[in-house]
Amino acid sequence: MIYLVSILIYLFILTGIGVYKSRQVKTEADFAVAGRSLSPWVMVCTMLAVWIGTGSIVGNAGQAFRDGMAALILPFGTFIGMILLSLIAHKARSIEVSSVPEIIGARYGRTARLLAVVALIIAYMVIVSYQFNAGGMVLEVITGKKDAVAVGATDELTKFQVKKGYLVFEPQADWTGTETITFQVREGQNWASQVDTFTVEVVTGDNIVEAQERIAGQESVNHIAIKQNNMAKIVVEGYGADVSNQTKLYRITSLPEHGRLILSEPKLTARNATIIAAVFIITYTMLAGLLSLAFTDIVTGTIITVSLVIAFPVLLYKAGAFSGMAEAFTAMGDRPQHMQFRGVYSLTTVINYCLPVFLLVLGDANQYQRIFASKNAKGARTAVLVMIFLALAIELLIIASAWVSSSMITDPENGRYVLIYAAKHFMPLPLGILFLVTVVGIIISTADSFLLVPATTFMQDVYLAHINPKAGEKHVVLLSRLLVLTFGIVAYLVSLAFAESTTVFRKALYAFTIYGAAITPCLVAAMFWRRATKHGAIASILVGTITALAWEEMGFIKAALPTQAAELDAVLPAITLSVIALVGVSLLTKPTESAGTG
Repeated sequence: MIYLVSILIYLFILTGIGVYKSRQVKTEADFAVAGRSLSPWVMVCTMLAVWIGTGSIVGNAGQAFRDGMAALILPFGTFIGMILLSLIAHKARSIEVSSVPEIIGARYGRTARLLAVVALIIAYMVIVSYQFNAGGMVLEVITGKKDAVAVGATDELTKFQVKKGYLVFEPQADWTGTETITFQVREGQNWASQVDTFTVEVVTGDNIVEAQERIAGQESVNHIAIKQNNMAKIVVEGYGADVSNQTKLYRITSLPEHGRLILSEPKLTARNATIIAAVFIITYTMLAGLLSLAFTDIVTGTIITVSLVIAFPVLLYKAGAFSGMAEAFTAMGDRPQHMQFRGVYSLTTVINYCLPVFLLVLGDANQYQRIFASKNAKGARTAVLVMIFLALAIELLIIASAWVSSSMITDPENGRYVLIYAAKHFMPLPLGILFLVTVVGIIISTADSFLLVPATTFMQDVYLAHINPKAGEKHVVLLSRLLVLTFGIVAYLVSLAFAESTTVFRKALYAFTIYGAAITPCLVAAMFWRRATKHGAIASILVGTITALAWEEMGFIKAALPTQAAELDAVLPAITLSVIALVGVSLLTKPTESAGTG
């Protein structure tokens, strides 16, 4: 409970800051860009807090648990992107605007500006959605599980319990072999006569990879392999599409001989935890906008830096240094490459993982919003220069800490949120509390920022530009807050649309690709390439967005490609076609110096 109480105290303090700062919000500029009052130090903290978010703490850390040392390559997209952003920051701040689409509209006109708004909202709704999920993850893990309940023959289970994997097979210690769990499914008011089977193979660590590959090759339904002394979630889907989650849909007909079945349910379900996180994030963002976020980010940015600097050597010592890690990974059997940096990722994988992040950094409306909020252009560039090295250091520490922690976590279930688990089990209590509080702060800061941008962008680039240009300041601030609420609800609905198996890392890459391919090329060209035209920008935004959305959703595209090309995610095709459209159409059409925003 001490972890939960500490987090609640932190959230209470944040709420107090939000209420206090809300009194200072008098104009849309206060709400959207903090009245253009941020010093370089405040800018560094708020840029760091919004960038080191769920994608890093949960996404990159989770990838380090799966891939090991090779995941240290992931931040280099950020590093290169920040270097280029430092060259852009001075010019961007010298333009008196409040949003990225406003820059695009000033150069390319109304249509390009509106298309940029649409692409931004699509991408940012995905990003906010997995911030909500991550906030729920933290609450679910911290509140813990109910006492395990043994399951007996003829016991009935709800659709929700089985779909969510709360039914668990716990094999006997050190036992290996194959067990089958049989069950019946309810058909209307009766139980089906047919018995369905769930098969679990329990193997030694050195055989787990072969067993998992064999089962995957067979495309077996309800068949999994686990390592000895690990537990298996019994997840069965495909039944009861027309019944509620609380319907008792399954009945156990046989029990395993070499272990037991238990119900292991969380005290707070993932969905309820996500709703709680979403409500707090939306409410806090509505209060004071960037004015409150920027100043709470000073605390969050400082604490995450300090806690990671302390946590890494503590975790490394507990793991037995690198030699102890190597021994642990060897004993696990299913992580033979976790001590290797080279040779784990192919060039295609590196492109898939690093290019989306690079494109987002270069055009991220969140970073530009902080640049627009700087007191002056010099301060904006100074802040970005510091961020180049600080963001790289923090991201490397996150991945390294997750990699070290993964050597002490044998069960993949505990590795889903590797750093959250490590904070509770491997760090001294004060450090663990500090770390978890910071993780919550980072998630909230990132979610608030990515929720605030679509609201202020829609206000600036749609409502004030085309619907009601003469709206009063109080009216604009009120409507901005209502837009935060609206987009927050949309983001929550988006979070429900993703499959349970989709990781935060994959969701992040998907969102970054949409935004980077659609917005970044024409944004950079707007500031540095005079030959770019409004027709080229429109073509670039449309081609980038459509390619990013269609690449994964329309399977026949990849099916028609050679094997190596089909391994590419959407990012390289999308950015390539987007740039080709921008350059090609611009060269074929009349040059545009400034199309205006009307």
